[in-house]
Amino acid sequence: MSAMPQGISVFDEHLHLRVWNQGFLDVLNLPAEAVFDGVHFSDLIRIPASRGEYGPGDIEEHVRRITALALKFEPHRFERTRPGGLTHLVQGEPLFIDGQLSGFITTYTDITERKAAEESLRSQHDLLQTVIESIPSAVSLFDKDQKLVLHNQEFLHLLDIPASMLARGPVDLESLFRFNATRGEYGPGNPDEIVNTLMARAAQRKPHHFERMRPNGKTLDVRGVPLPDGSFVTIYTDISEQRNSAEREQLAQKVFTHTPAGIIFTDEAHRILSINPATTLMTGYEAFELLGHTVFGMINLHNDQTPEDFQAMVVERGSWNGELDVTTKNGNDCPVGIRVTRVDDPRSGVPAHYIWILADITERRQAEERMRHIAQHDALTGLPNRLALLMRLAQLLPEARRHQWNIAIMFIDLDRFKIINDTLGHQIGDEMLREVACRLSSVIRETDFVARLGGDEFVILLPGIATPADAAIVANKIIAALSTAIQVDGHELHTSPSIGISLFPDDGPDGDSILKNADTAMYHAKSAGRNNYQFFATEMNRVTAERLDIERKLRHAIARNELTLCFQPQFGAHSNQPTGVEALLRWLHPTDGMIRPDRFIPVAEETGIIVEIGEWVLRNACREMKHWIDAGLLPMRMAVNVSARQLRRRDFCETVAGALAESGLPPELLELEITESSVMENPDEAIVILQRLGRMGVTLAIDDFGTGYSSLAYLKLFPIDHLKIDRSFVADIEHDLNDRAIAFGTIALAHSLGLNVIAEGVETEDQLDLLRSNGCDEVQGYLFSKPLNSAAAFAFLHARQTTE
Repeated sequence: MSAMPQGISVFDEHLHLRVWNQGFLDVLNLPAEAVFDGVHFSDLIRIPASRGEYGPGDIEEHVRRITALALKFEPHRFERTRPGGLTHLVQGEPLFIDGQLSGFITTYTDITERKAAEESLRSQHDLLQTVIESIPSAVSLFDKDQKLVLHNQEFLHLLDIPASMLARGPVDLESLFRFNATRGEYGPGNPDEIVNTLMARAAQRKPHHFERMRPNGKTLDVRGVPLPDGSFVTIYTDISEQRNSAEREQLAQKVFTHTPAGIIFTDEAHRILSINPATTLMTGYEAFELLGHTVFGMINLHNDQTPEDFQAMVVERGSWNGELDVTTKNGNDCPVGIRVTRVDDPRSGVPAHYIWILADITERRQAEERMRHIAQHDALTGLPNRLALLMRLAQLLPEARRHQWNIAIMFIDLDRFKIINDTLGHQIGDEMLREVACRLSSVIRETDFVARLGGDEFVILLPGIATPADAAIVANKIIAALSTAIQVDGHELHTSPSIGISLFPDDGPDGDSILKNADTAMYHAKSAGRNNYQFFATEMNRVTAERLDIERKLRHAIARNELTLCFQPQFGAHSNQPTGVEALLRWLHPTDGMIRPDRFIPVAEETGIIVEIGEWVLRNACREMKHWIDAGLLPMRMAVNVSARQLRRRDFCETVAGALAESGLPPELLELEITESSVMENPDEAIVILQRLGRMGVTLAIDDFGTGYSSLAYLKLFPIDHLKIDRSFVADIEHDLNDRAIAFGTIALAHSLGLNVIAEGVETEDQLDLLRSNGCDEVQGYLFSKPLNSAAAFAFLHARQTTE
């Protein structure tokens, strides 16, 4: 056959070559001598196989494999690149003659140049796609038919277009518009109308540039340009960060301009580059007056610090904050809170700028000072309080140790203040405390210190005294200052101080101990009759410890059933017949044994435990008398002592009524013995309470008459039935003419007021004779009977009534 642009071969049904041309030899690079009519397919295949054109491996295996494929006479089409780089297209078809398989015809076309062109085109396309994908913005290209023919992945990502939408082939512009309109990408409105508007604009094929805010908050910069072939390229850039940065920059500028804090930008040497208006307002300096100067020209560092030291510290730490003074333009110093922050150069990392933030803390300092004053001063009197006292002691004691000074601590308690406060009201009591504070402040030196601890307790510190006598002089001044009446709202108030004095370092090594010891000495001043002062002595601690021990045990005495009652009979002075009994309290402690009343009653009075104990005594005394009467004793009077604290309670009358109701004892058989001093604490209020008790049918007696101070005007108003002459007058009635005069005078006074008189503590016949001869109505004492327990008292009284 003649030369053709492609090779051709025809093999018969037995794979023998029958027809070929030169192109067949050229394409397959077969030697001419190997190609002849009738040569077998496998012999020709063996030639390229031996050259390795079918890959590594056994040559005959390749020949058998390829020959087996050829014997199938199946159509085939493939491309094969030969080792030399030439590529040819092989196409084979079976040959049929009259319907019978006659062989196989194959063409071999050299497509090397076409493949090279395709590869070049593919490379250019890949390069273009790589370039497009490398663009940080989204890119789309719509052809003249508005089909999307090119885009990058950022286009899908930035516009949230699902890849599945493009998987079915090029998507048109209208479909994308509708997709976006349906999901609200262009805002509210009818999707069809939105799409029509957008398509009309796209049909104009004009360049456009605008910003669009997506529903997810991103801001896109959209730029579109038409191309000469009718296509349209669009670039979408996410400018959200730029917009946010711009907004942040605007906000920062607003903050810089309008913040009340002063802001100063400096260079690395702290030379001022710019200031905000607040700095001008704070310092009085305009920006042009400060630019180029260092901040240290107006900011005052601490005395021990230089600008160089400060700068080195900030360089090392990166920031500093604290409080310094700024010198303003008018020369005043203004306290400011300052924070300095180092700003490093992003490239070199060395300090480039500093930001100074200044806050005027004048008002805060003033508020802190006010709060400090409130925290350390008593709101009522304006005097320093306990906290200030302890702080002052913490300052004074180390100095006193160093200089070997003596310090006196005076603990002052006002006598009768609680009575005034409870009866006349807190407002009167407060005014009285203010006046006392003024008087105390007036008698001390400037170097001395007076504080109110609370209630009616004051403490005075006297630093640097020469001798204890110096403290005694001040104590006498205090007693004198409080001796004159205090006038408050028409009330003439009288109080006196009980003063305890301790000395540092003699009476304690620290503040706590000397305060405690001064307090202890004050209690002894009260015990010594009040309106006096006592220096601390070691013995006082033993007495105080004993008192605290009694208080602790007394609080459990009722619950542990340690209290009991004894009963001392009372007799008619002329008939020697029992007229009543007085209930007397006894305390039998399981380990301490019998504790005398004069040891625990004052403690009970002082702590208020007496109220609970008194109620217990009242209930049990009523119950005992009713029990005796039910057992056959003729009715007689049961006398029960009442403390001043009980009498001051608003519910005392209700307590008495409850005890009577609970026991069933008739009210006229109960006599309440009230001390002279307790009713005179507040006589007006006492009259009201005593009148209520009298209306209940209860009889009343003034106990220990003559030991206190009472007014006859008030005494006439009290609804009392008996006066009791105190045993202290009866004891010496035989020998002491003064006591005898007081006793006889009391009897005469009582009778003039229509009252009966009972003398207690009668122990001798002579005492009885004197009392009887002067008209005493009733007597009580060991001459007739000692105090007896319940059973013995019942037996004694029952026997005396029987003999009667």
